[in-house]
Parts: sequence; C-alpha cells; structure tokens
Amino acid sequence: MPKPSNKSKSSLSKQEQVKASSNQWLTVTYQPVSLFSLKRSDATSMAARSNLVPTPYAIKMALLKVLLENQGRQHQSNFAQWIKSEFTWIRDLQIYIWPPEQLVVNRNGYKLRYYDQTADKVDKSRTTIPMQGGFVFREWVYLQGHLQICCGGCDRLAELEQLFALINYFGKRGCFFQYLPEYKQETSEPLFQPNLITGFTAQPMDDLGEKATFNRINPFSTDKAQLDKDRVIKPGFLPLRLVATSARYDIYQRY
Repeated sequence: MPKPSNKSKSSLSKQEQVKASSNQWLTVTYQPVSLFSLKRSDATSMAARSNLVPTPYAIKMALLKVLLENQGRQHQSNFAQWIKSEFTWIRDLQIYIWPPEQLVVNRNGYKLRYYDQTADKVDKSRTTIPMQGGFVFREWVYLQGHLQICCGGCDRLAELEQLFALINYFGKRGCFFQYLPEYKQETSEPLFQPNLITGFTAQPMDDLGEKATFNRINPFSTDKAQLDKDRVIKPGFLPLRLVATSARYDIYQRY
C-alpha cells in the first residue's frame, strides 16, 4: 500500500492552519468623544430616529472607506479585481457589538428651510431655487463608556486591525470615536454574543447581503442596490434596559 507523500501532509497542514486562523475573532474598543447619530433604515428624511449603536452595515462601510482612502491609489491598474476580493472578505465578516455602560438618547426638533425638489421638477424653467420651511425630528445619543466590536469569519485579522485603527467616526460625519489599541484582543471564540435570557432591547440591524457586490453599494456606479438582497435588515438584540424615559430623552443601562 503506497505511503502518503509529504506534499499531501504539508498541504493538509496548511489547510488546517487556514481553517484555524479563520476561526479567530478580533475584538476592538473605541472611546466615544462626541454625540452619536445614525438614522435608522426605516426612518424618513423629516422624522429620523437614531440607532443606539453602529450597525454591521455602518461598520463595514467605514472599513471600506478607510481601505479605499489608504490603499485604493496603489491599485489603479487592477482596481476592479482588487476591490472585488477586498470587498468580499469585508462583506462576509460576522460582527457582534457590545454597547457602552450607559446611553442617553436626546430628542430634538429643528425648524429649517430646505430645497423643494417637487416644485423644481414641476416647473424646470424657473430661475429661483424653490425653498420651503418645516420641522425635522432628530435624535442624538450620548455614549458613556467604551464601545466594543467583535469580528470574525476571516483569516486577515492583522489587516482588519489596521483598518479599525484608521476609523475615527461611525454614523454621521462628526460622530467621532477614538480607537484604543491597548484593549485589542484576539480569541478563538467571540467575547460576547446576544443573551436573550438576561434581557435585551431590540434594534433593527442592517447588514450587507450575502451576494452584495461593490458596484451595488458604490454611489458612483449605475448599479442600484436592492433592499433585502444587497442590504438586509435583521432584528438585533442589545444587552440594554430602559431605566428612564420622557418626551425629550431615554436612558439605557447595560445588563
């Protein structure tokens, strides 16, 4: 009976190494340094409630942003092939979010004048820009404590950590977060997962679909993203409980 060759052993060990590395999880920590606001996917432009924490979709888009800003110029000759492979592993990341110890949601109403697109489409010959006044509703979230993000499902944790270190905001521009490298951890299992027994607060979590492509989420592309295919919304469960509420604010504490 022929003996197995050394080549097959070496190739098997490499496969095992790749499989083991793909099962590793990276947990990074951020310190919020400003108010946070991220409009929910089901909100309108006039009345927009905010997510309590960044969603997996917002986190992956932030990773793509810093990736393109720092490496995109080096791949101008083979950009399509390069971004396809880079987008795939970021898209397929599994993400768990651990909120800070306390959150305060502030509700605000603003009166403003905004561009009336309906009137402009009806009368395209007018020389003045149509404006109209109205009230808008917004929420801003004060995060007290550290925000932790646990990612897994890939074998590129070193590159992933470098990208996380370059991110300085999630959600709207100006919602700044400070990366804390001393709290970085690599584990064989996620440090935290939703535990529905202790209690939770539900929040819609949008994410990239399994078959989403870069052109579908690229605003400069003619391809259009489709809801429930390229961008999916799933129920998320955060370990938070509502301890106080009024017409102007909500206060949440972590379990």
